[in-house]
Amino acid sequence: MTVCACYACTTTQTPNTYRSKEYVSENVYGASPQTAHGRNIRKGTGRYTVGKPYVVKGKHYSPKEDPSYDKNGVASWYGSSFHGRLTANGEVYDRDHLSAAHPTLPLPSYVRVTNLENGSSLIVRVNDRGPYHKGRIIDVSSKAADLLDLKHHGTAYVRVQYVGRARSDGHDMPFLMASYVRKGDRRPDIKPEPQIATDAMLASNQPTGDHLRRHGQSLWSTQTNLAGNMPSASYQTATIAAAFQTFGQLVMLPEIGPTTFERTPE
Repeated sequence: MTVCACYACTTTQTPNTYRSKEYVSENVYGASPQTAHGRNIRKGTGRYTVGKPYVVKGKHYSPKEDPSYDKNGVASWYGSSFHGRLTANGEVYDRDHLSAAHPTLPLPSYVRVTNLENGSSLIVRVNDRGPYHKGRIIDVSSKAADLLDLKHHGTAYVRVQYVGRARSDGHDMPFLMASYVRKGDRRPDIKPEPQIATDAMLASNQPTGDHLRRHGQSLWSTQTNLAGNMPSASYQTATIAAAFQTFGQLVMLPEIGPTTFERTPE
């Protein structure tokens, strides 16, 4: 069986490139052919999938929708040799995007990854399967590893919290960057239930309440009701000038417009 199209691990092409201490060759699990090169990597085009149970190295994995997912464990990163290859849901891995691999969460989805060793934190797009090492719960892209300061040691102890189902077109980089909390800043206190406005990008963006004004910034209260087991949730979106402000447990991301969850038939 094919475990996944692009297994999350780390490699190197030049002597100056970091290599994770958890490095595993792509030959161990296989990888799809490279479909793109350079920085012009297509976004999205994959499919939303939960996936069937599978086995890797004798261990059973059962993908499922889990809105309450909130776990601590080891994170590593993967990089150059998988750049431009297909991921497990049909997207293309881009080392410069804020993406990640997880063994069981739906693809694509958003999770917040917090480096518990230095407090840096961001939301990434989970669009691949892996890692398959004991104790390791997520592998992030090269760009995410830079922001989370993973590359020096290769791994870090992190907290991973499910945020929501990801938009299918993949054009979410500005909003993922807006979620970034630098090391040394106040650590985000984000809980997966009830859903917090960090996943404002999932909102339908249709106004359902009064137009609010706070500190001169325009906010809309919006709602979305996602398919499957995803709960209804209230979100608040902010203008781009208010990108990623933290008020206690309320986090606001920029307004991005309607979200498409399925691919448009060609």
